Amino acid sequence: MRVIVYIICGALLFSCASRKVDVVKQETKTKTDSVAITKTDSTSIINKNVYFTENISELEIKPLNDSLPIVIDGTSYFNVILKYKKQNKVIVDTSSKIVSKNVLKQVSKSKQETKNIKEKTIDKKANYFVYLWLLLIPVGMYIYRKLKEKIFL
Repeated sequence: MRVIVYIICGALLFSCASRKVDVVKQETKTKTDSVAITKTDSTSIINKNVYFTENISELEIKPLNDSLPIVIDGTSYFNVILKYKKQNKVIVDTSSKIVSKNVLKQVSKSKQETKNIKEKTIDKKANYFVYLWLLLIPVGMYIYRKLKEKIFL
């Protein structure tokens, strides 16, 4: 009989409150793709305006006969034929060059982001059986008085 009383008292005094646990798992994936295209067209014209002027003077001295001397600029020549040739050349280069440049540049960027969120909420109801411990105080005092009367009688 005592064992049954101990089990019932233990169940009442040491029982747990009800508890509700809610777990929420959330996974978010974000993927971002971006493409940037840059197109550059350029045309440039290169003009060359180059003028060359050449002045050529030629002096040709040929001996005709070795017996008669000729003096030119302090130099004496004997029996020669002089040929003097003077040329003026003008060379003109007016070429133009057209350079065309087309550039197409494509840059792509992708970003992938994953977030895992785990939320755990616990809903615990209050346990009012804890206050039954306070009832043990008067019960204990009653038992103490009864034992005191039996011992001292």
